[in-house]
Amino acid sequence: MRDKDRGETRAKNPGSIIDPERLDALVDAGKNGDVTAFSQLYALYGKKILNYIFRLTGSREEAEDLMQDTFVLAFRNLHSLKENAKFQSWLFRIAQNNVFQKYRGKLPQIESIDAEGSENSAVTELASGSKGPEEAVLSAELERVVQRVIGELPEKYRQVFVLSAIQKLSYQEISEIVGRSLASVKSDIHRARVEVRDKIKEYLGDNYGMSNLH
Repeated sequence: MRDKDRGETRAKNPGSIIDPERLDALVDAGKNGDVTAFSQLYALYGKKILNYIFRLTGSREEAEDLMQDTFVLAFRNLHSLKENAKFQSWLFRIAQNNVFQKYRGKLPQIESIDAEGSENSAVTELASGSKGPEEAVLSAELERVVQRVIGELPEKYRQVFVLSAIQKLSYQEISEIVGRSLASVKSDIHRARVEVRDKIKEYLGDNYGMSNLH
């Protein structure tokens, strides 16, 4: 694949963390029972899946268990994946199904979520924009508030907001993961961003830039 083509592929898939050719090779090897290759996929995607499940459940312990279950199921069923390029969305869908199965078809109510992992900064940046020195002093407080707000989102908004704002997945990938139309996903993401922005303002007032959540 040419460098130009790789660049275009990444542009279309902003959540991509691996060169498409390498992904294809690793998935093919995994389908043939290559544990080493699948371990590389685990190393690449494990943190993203753990973070996603944690955002849905609010429990680190549950997230770790469900993440392990997700990769066990993925390895056992990798042969059923028809398009290697869709490994990421397929993996997220398995994770999502595990969460719903664990909680009997509904996401759990989250009382609070502690700051967790480097990917939190992505949400903070969405809420605050480019932080100057003064805003940076308050970033820890803002981050806690944003995570609390995510936990308060309605189920269908929480899913798509996490996939979009934190995981940086494309609308198309999110549509495939949650099983809803592209138009529905776009609408839900917009409403989730508006709700997050408005709730942050309720908690912190109007002294934080919210333009990136429009």
